[in-house]
Amino acid sequence: MSTGRPNASPALCHNGFVVGELLASAHAAALHSKPDVRAAALLRIARVQTAVDRSQARRTFEQALDEIRRISGRDGAFLLEHARLFAAAVAPDMLPSIPAEHRMPRHFEADLLGRTMIEHGNLEAALEFVMRYDDASTYPFPTAGMLIDRVDAQERLALVRRAAAAWREAHGDGFILVFQYRWKLLPDEEARAIVREIVRFALDEPDKPTRATYERTIQITSSREHRLFQVLPILRQVDQPLLESLLSSHPQFAAAARRFPYGMESIMEEARGRMKSNPPSRGGFGMLGNPRDFPYFSALMQGSQDGDFEQAMEHAQQQYRIDAGPEGRNMAPAEFWPSASQFRSILYSAGKRLGAGASRYLARIEDPDLRLFAQIELAAGLAGLPEFPGIQRGLRSRRPMPTPAEGPPVLGASGETIRCPKCNWVPRLRDRWRCKCGHSWNTFETAGACPACRYQWDVTACLSCGETSAHSGWYVRR
Repeated sequence: MSTGRPNASPALCHNGFVVGELLASAHAAALHSKPDVRAAALLRIARVQTAVDRSQARRTFEQALDEIRRISGRDGAFLLEHARLFAAAVAPDMLPSIPAEHRMPRHFEADLLGRTMIEHGNLEAALEFVMRYDDASTYPFPTAGMLIDRVDAQERLALVRRAAAAWREAHGDGFILVFQYRWKLLPDEEARAIVREIVRFALDEPDKPTRATYERTIQITSSREHRLFQVLPILRQVDQPLLESLLSSHPQFAAAARRFPYGMESIMEEARGRMKSNPPSRGGFGMLGNPRDFPYFSALMQGSQDGDFEQAMEHAQQQYRIDAGPEGRNMAPAEFWPSASQFRSILYSAGKRLGAGASRYLARIEDPDLRLFAQIELAAGLAGLPEFPGIQRGLRSRRPMPTPAEGPPVLGASGETIRCPKCNWVPRLRDRWRCKCGHSWNTFETAGACPACRYQWDVTACLSCGETSAHSGWYVRR
């Protein structure tokens, strides 16, 4: 099998040349920057270099770590933890040597690390990471599901069994999504045993209110009956007697099963039929976080469709004036500024849409540090890499609390007080979060479950301080 690219198009060859030039000039600029900017830029350069020269990428990453370890205090700690994400992309074997502060929820971090390994071609490292992961309560089920499509038959079977073992130990919700679509990899007897355990656990656990709506015709308000609906197709194929018993005693489950005989399989089949007759004309962006950022996201989405990123640039420049303003200046390293994240996303998206011509937007970024970060992300887009997640931090000497929304505070299902674990901000009924599907709603009215697409959010961003916390951590039990 040939490993060359004799049929590479002129555009691809041109992009490769431009990527090399962008990285070379970015590396030179980084070496003349202040320590925190230099370290952050080297991390991002190393990530892009994985697309062209993995040996060089590792050397650049090691250079970045050396820089970070010379930075003391809070900034050094932020950057060192940030380096763990880049290690997953560049050199996963170095992860154990980089301390974890766990400022983000552990299950969220574990899944982010695993997905980053996969997206950057480190499949063997990702497989080892998932198979040897030793904390069942934060097991990265989504990563295991992604890996199953990318490994051989023997490894697929091992992954399903490892995920099942983690579920048996801690009963993490993420296993159901893996099992729903991968159970046929198991022998029928083994699948039957697992689905019976899931049913037994659902019946033994206290029922909780939920709100799951399918195709606007079926609504399930019982967490127990919703769990049964999730494993409906498996029950129908491997344990019909148990299914009949459950249908007779759980009315919401029975109604959903009549409408969708094979659960999510039926729903997905209907959705595919609709798409064939009415294909979507364009894609979209997921928006999550502060509603004040939604105009920026909309402008970025529009630019990705029509190639005009001027409006998105205006929003990012407004955010930069907030981050760099004399009153309440953002004291976090510039790598973590919201404006840095916005400029990076714009140049990445512009590179994907416009190719090398997107470089004209770099001149619109007045801050040399933020321009450097955006240049590296432009190179990532031209190199065909996935967009890299950005962590945003706002550290201000004088940070006023936001004006409370009108109306009473939102309460938990059992009347619990709800407040941000990081800054104690209390959300109101009229506050809104945005799901990746585009739906806007108050996330605490549904315990983090999107009413439109039914995605269960395990983490929630604070609309005041911008920090992300486990959704469950917002509820104050009395």
